[in-house]
Parts: sequence; structure tokens; C-alpha cells
Amino acid sequence: MDPTVVINTLDEEEQKPAKPAEMLVFDDSAHLNKVLMNLNKLRKNKQFCDVVLHVGSGQDMHEIYAHRAVVASVSPYLFELLAQKTKGTLQNQCKINGNFDISAFERLVDYAYTSRLEVPKSKMKAMYLAAAKLKVHPVTKYCGKYLVEHLTPDNCTGVRAILVESMDQELVAEVDAYLRENIAEVVKSKELQSLPHIQVELVQHSSIEMDATNNKHLCHMVLDWMRSSFDQEGVLMETLTEKVHMLYLNLDRTLHDCNDIETGDAKDTELIQDYKRLSRRLSQPKGSKTKGRSGITTPAKPRQFLYTRSDSSGSSSDEEDRDWKIIATTSTGAHSTMGLAVVSGTMIVLSVVQRLNGPANNGDSSPEVCSTTAGYTTMPPMMSSRCGMGTAEFQGRLLVCGGYDRGECLRTVEAYNLATNRWSSLASMQTPRGRVDATVLHGLVYVIGGSDGSKELASAEVFNGSSWSTLPPMPVARSNTGVCNLDNKVFVVGGWNGKRGLSCCDIFDPLTKTWSSAAPMLLGRYQAGVACLNREVYAVGGCDSWTCVASVEKYNPITNTWTEVASLQNARRGCGVVEYNGKLYAVGGHDGVRSLCSVEVYDAQTNSWSPGPSLTSCRANVGVAVVGSRLFAVGGFNGKAFLNTVEFLDARTNEWTTFVAKSEAQQPVPRIAEDDRDSSREGSAEECR
Repeated sequence: MDPTVVINTLDEEEQKPAKPAEMLVFDDSAHLNKVLMNLNKLRKNKQFCDVVLHVGSGQDMHEIYAHRAVVASVSPYLFELLAQKTKGTLQNQCKINGNFDISAFERLVDYAYTSRLEVPKSKMKAMYLAAAKLKVHPVTKYCGKYLVEHLTPDNCTGVRAILVESMDQELVAEVDAYLRENIAEVVKSKELQSLPHIQVELVQHSSIEMDATNNKHLCHMVLDWMRSSFDQEGVLMETLTEKVHMLYLNLDRTLHDCNDIETGDAKDTELIQDYKRLSRRLSQPKGSKTKGRSGITTPAKPRQFLYTRSDSSGSSSDEEDRDWKIIATTSTGAHSTMGLAVVSGTMIVLSVVQRLNGPANNGDSSPEVCSTTAGYTTMPPMMSSRCGMGTAEFQGRLLVCGGYDRGECLRTVEAYNLATNRWSSLASMQTPRGRVDATVLHGLVYVIGGSDGSKELASAEVFNGSSWSTLPPMPVARSNTGVCNLDNKVFVVGGWNGKRGLSCCDIFDPLTKTWSSAAPMLLGRYQAGVACLNREVYAVGGCDSWTCVASVEKYNPITNTWTEVASLQNARRGCGVVEYNGKLYAVGGHDGVRSLCSVEVYDAQTNSWSPGPSLTSCRANVGVAVVGSRLFAVGGFNGKAFLNTVEFLDARTNEWTTFVAKSEAQQPVPRIAEDDRDSSREGSAEECR
């Protein structure tokens, strides 16, 4: 055969695409490892290396030979650096800025070639920092996990510092959780001696105030004072750590330096005068001299109140400021607290001691200039933590019916007497009722529907002050309904039937003891706040079937129609709604993500909602009622615990408080043990639907 013909035939066969069945595949699984292994040998012998990394500074400069393609493929940081250095030419000298541990850096280069990392336990922190700076994420994750899993009271603050430096907020949160659980041991560790130490003394006017003080809230208020000092007065960390700061509680519910107390004031005792003299010797600048508020203002976010018993951290719509926070606190004595905090991005040790302020040295103090807080005491908590309860004013007292605590629906009833500052038990309802509402009409308390823990209820009952009686059942069993009274009748609006939100509106006539139906709402909703304003019924927020809504509608009994009005600024369910001073107040609630501290106020004349004063504790499924001139917020769920606490809106300052004048509450408040200050019970957010 002609050789030319053979060659042409082979060329034609090569030009034909190979069929899959004819394709041969050789997979050398060891090839990749061999390539890296050989590259590593070349690196160690300084062969074919196209970059020399200079790590360190001065005489401690180290040269590390490498292949830029290898190290750049492992470290995004080095990729960016080498890409900038190259600029079209192969410049093989590259200085690495940063305080790297040489041993850790070399081990990371070894890892780039071998996929294997060998780290002495003593070098784990240095390895984590080096990997984090070079953005070698698998190593960063491995080392960070190891550090968090091996926390001890002696090393936890140091570990937190390097995690903060690398901005690993997820691991920082895990360390903070460890600190909270082990703070009593952490404060004894020697490692804390290297942290800045800020010491504060709070002067108070009575042992009752000292015993009633919530130490966690006190630390948060001290943090607010420090932040104000940084922001308004330009105070430096060195200034805060050079002496013990003596503070007092001002009328505006903020802490102020005792240097602000004017000479001759009733609070200007010998103790305060000694502190002023010490401050002058240290040339400590005086504070802002703010003595109180010139007018009523609305706080942007809730203030922790010093004498509230709830330890709620208070879910807020604002993201937590990582540069200013209380991490953990622990009691170190009857009236002393120690903890860890972050102040202007720096972790510090905080010590707070409560001191009793003695009588003034001057003899001419009059009752008019006596301390504002000296004449006040705190409101006691309810006997039971509860949310989703019926709340109303009854015979001049604040009445609370049913509700639920964790998964337990309650039948108990209790009333708060403003004159004695005490809670008392009343006759229990015939049926346990959670997710229920109540109203008072002609001196009788009507409690309608709800849930007994296993099913929605159609039943209703009425209370005459001594006993409960059964009423005819509603047409539809439901829970999470809204109840109010208008034109001598009881209105039951919306609710949940176990499957969906309801739009129905039923009316009970106490005279005929019969039920009738009004026009349905425009939107089926449950957990809506319901109240009457200007002889119309309002349904505020709530949920449709699954979505939290901001819409609001009102019912006109003359036309038997519902009309949509201005929506809330924030969607909320489980808020308390009540008429107060001619306006509707929507208090607390839940936005579908968190329990709310915020309050909104509706003006019917302008058909608009505006922000109101924020609660001191966030409360979902909260009960509200107006008793006398006070708007009360009762119980609820703060996102972590069911609450037994109560607060009211002080019309004089337009702020929420748990403080009542002693002249209005003649009975003394019993001593509150440290372990009993947060008697709220923990629960899950799902239980507070």
C-alpha cells in the first residue's frame, strides 16, 4: 500500500469526532497531590519561585520563598496584594504588612502546599489571627471553633479580644454567652487585671431603694452615663479609670455625676462634699449640669428603669451597638455588682457599688427641695407571670383576668390597688382562659372566648365583684379576639378559630342576653388591638392568617360599616390598644420578628399615627387599661420570658415608669432578694403567638 494513502487515512480518522464509547479516560488521582508535593520541594529548594514574601520588621525580617499562583489561590489577601504588586511585571519582592507571628505565617504557607496544618495548642491564637488576616477561611474557622470550644475563665477575655480584632461577630457572640454563664468565675481571673477598670458608686436615699434596685438595669444606666460622657463632654478612657465616680439618679431617669449637685441642695451631704473635693484635686471636669427636662419629650428608645424587677434585655428595633454594651454582670455583695462591658469599643471591667446618702450637712433644707426619688417606691409585680390576658379598670382598681404562662392557661384573677400599692386575689374564673380579652360595662366585667390550652372557646362569663356567672356562648368559638363596649353593648371583634383569622364582629346585649352580628371587617384578623374612640370601634394591627399587619379600620355603628383609616407606622400584633386623653394608644406588641417596646398614638382629627413614649420593657400580648389618670401596661412576653411586671405612663413626664409616690402607696414594699428580682418565667416565642 502507498504510504501516502495510509497517512491520509489516519488523518481523516483523527479529524472525525470520537464517540463517547471510544473515548479513553485516564484519571490519576495521585497527580494533584504529587504536583503540590513537588511544588513544595521546589519551594524549599528555592527553585522556580517567583515571589519572596518579606514578613516581620527591622532585624526580625524573614524571607519566605513561594510560588505566587499557589499562595494566591489559598489566600484572597495575598491574591489582592500580589495582583497590585505585579502590574504587568513579575516583581518577586513583596513585603507583608501587619504584625504576623512568623511561625504561624510559615505554617500557613506549608498548608497552601500540603493541605495539612500542624499547630501547637500554644500557637492557636496566633494561628487564628494570621489566618484571619490572610483570609484563609478554612483555617480561620477551624482555629476559631477550637478556641471557643476550649474557653476557660482565665482565657475567655483574651480569646474575645482576638475574635473582635478579626471581626468574627458570630464567635464573639458565643464567647459573650460563655461570659454570661461563667461571669462569677471570670471576675476572679488574673486576666482581668490587664483590662481598664471603671468604678462607680450610686448614692441612694433609703435601704428600700437599694434593695429594690435591679442591678442589671443599673449597669446599663451606668453605660448610658459613660456614653453620654464620651459623646457630650469628650471624656477619655483615662479619665474614667482614674477615680471612683459617684453618681445619683436624676428626675429624667438618667444618672449624673454628683459634681452636678449644687451647694446647699438637700442631696449635698458630707459624703457628696468629700467627693467634690476629691474631684477638684484630680482636676476632674464637671458634668453638663443638666438638672432635668425642660419639657415633655419622647425617647428614641426605651430606657432601662432602675427600680423595675424585670431583667428583660428589651428587644429593640435598633441593632445592638457592639461598641457600647454590657456583656455580663454578677453580684459580688449585698449592694455591689461587677461585670464586663464594652465602652467605645474597648472591653472594660465595671464595678458598681450602692451607697446610702446620709443627711445633708446644712440645716436649712426644706421639704420642697428634698430628693425626687426619696419620696417614691416601686410597684410590686403580679402574683403570676402572664400574657394574653383580659385587662380593665374595675372599681378603681387594675383588674387582670386569665392569660397564660408558658403553655398553661390561667383562670386566676388579681387586682392592683393604687392606694395601697398591693395586688390581691379575686374569685377565679369558671374556665381557664388564655389569649382572651375583657371589658367593663355597667360595673360588670365581661370576659369573652379565649383558649383553654387545647381548643378555642365560645363560652363567656361575667364578674360582679364577688363571683362569676356563665353567659350565652358566642356564635363562633375563637381566641385572640378584641373586646370593647359601645352603646351599652359588648363588641367582640375578629379572632382566631384554629384555622384562620376571622373578620366577623359579634355584639352581646346584656339586657336581652342575646348575640347579634354586625358587618364583618374588611380584613380577617386576630391578635388585633380593639378599643373605642369617639363612639366608633377601632381594630388595630394584628395578623391576617400568618402575616403581621399595620392596617387599621374603624366601625361606625350608625351606618354598620367598616372603614380603613391610617395604618400604623410599624406592623404589630398582640399590642394593647386603649383610648387615653382623647387619642388611641397602641402599646408594645410583636412585629413578627421581635417583641416591641415602641408605642404609637393615633389622632382621629388628623387621621395619623405618631411615635409615643417607649416602654421600659418590651411586651408582646400585653394588657393595657386606664385607671384614674394613668395608662397601665401589664405583663406580656419580652421575647425571652413571660412577665409579671407592670408599668404606667406618667403624664407629667410622658414616660413609662414603675415608680409611685409613697404618699399614694402607704404600705411598704417588702425587701426583694437578689435572686427574686426577675420573677418572670422563661418561655418560647412560639408559645406567645
